[in-house]
Amino acid sequence: MKDEGGSLLGSDAGVRRHQSMQRLPMDQNGSSLEQCQDQPPHIVPDHRGNLHITVKKSKPILGIAIEGGANTKHPLPRIINIHEHGAAYDAGGLEVGQLILEVDGNKVDGMHHQDVARLIAECFAARDKNEITFLVVEAKKSNLEPKPTALIFLEA
Repeated sequence: MKDEGGSLLGSDAGVRRHQSMQRLPMDQNGSSLEQCQDQPPHIVPDHRGNLHITVKKSKPILGIAIEGGANTKHPLPRIINIHEHGAAYDAGGLEVGQLILEVDGNKVDGMHHQDVARLIAECFAARDKNEITFLVVEAKKSNLEPKPTALIFLEA
């Protein structure tokens, strides 16, 4: 984990910012594949409008940056960047602006920023599972709208 104080890896190259569009899966030729359902299989909505998003550990880094936590003005962590060379980017589903409610079944409400970052990093680094699951909600669907407080680049 690295606190970069406002910049990710020194530049914005390869970083997705404030993007809310869902990427469609692509075939080998780069054409989008049609889905039989509204959501890809790794994204499961619940009855409250939250999304259970599963990210396969396909890369050595998860590649997300978060802000917020119980010790900040904004109690829930929010995704602020997704790096294009990380597993989160490849998996799709996680988007900038989403608030994280749970990581692998662990509720993050009430956790300090560094503890949430550590939990995410440890879950991603755990060798007993080949995926990590997030429960997220769009910030606009909650009463919380976090402001930038800290930037952390998570690596396993």
